[in-house]
Amino acid sequence: MNAYAHNPQKIGSRVYANRMGNGDEASGDGFTYRGRGYIQLTGKNTYQAFSGFIGEDCVADPALVATKYPLASAAFFFNSNNIWAICDRGANDATVTSVTKAVNGGTHGLAERIQNFNVFIKALS
Repeated sequence: MNAYAHNPQKIGSRVYANRMGNGDEASGDGFTYRGRGYIQLTGKNTYQAFSGFIGEDCVADPALVATKYPLASAAFFFNSNNIWAICDRGANDATVTSVTKAVNGGTHGLAERIQNFNVFIKALS
């Protein structure tokens, strides 16, 4: 396991191998199609779908997700996962919790997210 210590390429390639359309560890796809953009698009399948959505080949140039399309990739994620419908439930802690679960798969960082949301929603009022 020491070969993986402090080596993000090896770690990413192993963790995401044979998942989400990625090839095996040796392919390097896990690192190549790692999380990028404001929502952290992950996996070759997602990069392919996003490429169709945006009209530019992010599989051939995955860095585009972070450099040119970080916000568009978040919008794509929200569209693809029907998160806008959750957002339409209201500007409250329950909605923030539901969106957090839909995006992150859990509630890590929820308290800070609710606090930030309340500051922003107040500023918009």
